[in-house]
Amino acid sequence: MLKRLHRRLGTAGLAVAVIALIAALGGTALAASGALSGKQKKEVEKIARKYAGKPGAAGAAGPAGPQGPAGANGKDGAQGEKGAKGDSGTPGTPGTPGTPGSAGASAEVVEIDPGETACEGRGGAEVFVEGGGEAQPVCNGKQGETGERGEPWAPNNVLPPGATETGAWAFNATPKETQDVHVPLSFPVAFPFGINENHVHFQSEAGFSTPCPGTTGVPKAEPGELCVYMLNASFAQAESLFKNIVSLTNNARGASRAGADLVFNAPPPPAEGPEVPVEGRGSFAVRACPTLPPPGLNECES
Repeated sequence: MLKRLHRRLGTAGLAVAVIALIAALGGTALAASGALSGKQKKEVEKIARKYAGKPGAAGAAGPAGPQGPAGANGKDGAQGEKGAKGDSGTPGTPGTPGTPGSAGASAEVVEIDPGETACEGRGGAEVFVEGGGEAQPVCNGKQGETGERGEPWAPNNVLPPGATETGAWAFNATPKETQDVHVPLSFPVAFPFGINENHVHFQSEAGFSTPCPGTTGVPKAEPGELCVYMLNASFAQAESLFKNIVSLTNNARGASRAGADLVFNAPPPPAEGPEVPVEGRGSFAVRACPTLPPPGLNECES
């Protein structure tokens, strides 16, 4: 019982409680009874609470106990030890270096003028390749057997002997115009000479088919002749307005080496009704002589 009081009241409180108890008993023979009555217990507790002090300060912390054993591993188990590093792989064999390319050979090109012995007088070029031996000629094309065209081009851009050049022409004029209508005939490949007045022909003229045996769709001409064809369908008025074929050099009847000029009269205004434009279109053909005529002669030799 004293131990329980000691824990509850502390040392000082217990001493006060005992003294108070003795005083309360008033000298009663405690030893005779050997115990406290219920009333006495209440008196003792009341006195002990009155004189008991507040709980003392907490004592110093004791030393830390030893570390407990490690807990069990988780469900995946303990991590295994790190394995030893594997051996390094064998290095691959280096590739074989490529063979250096050889330097290209240089070339020199020397032009061959038309009329020179090389290339049969057609002109071209000689190609000299470094270390390649003799020069290799590159010649202009030969004229076709039928004399219809040069292959692949005309030397000096002049129509070769016997070759034929063709083209087209067209115009649209209104009656309001007061001056003549001029329609150019251009020769992309120059004719070897100027053509005189007796060798230029328009389809509406008499005797046209003799020097001009072709059609509008397939124009043809005899050697040394210029033939101008007209599309007849719905162009009757334009045919009636035809005036002349003149040279580009002197405005006289004929043709120059570069071409000619078709001349039409200005269309007259209508007497009644709306003005209707006058249209015309067609083709032409010009053919070189079988051989070049002497200088100053503007027609093929007969």
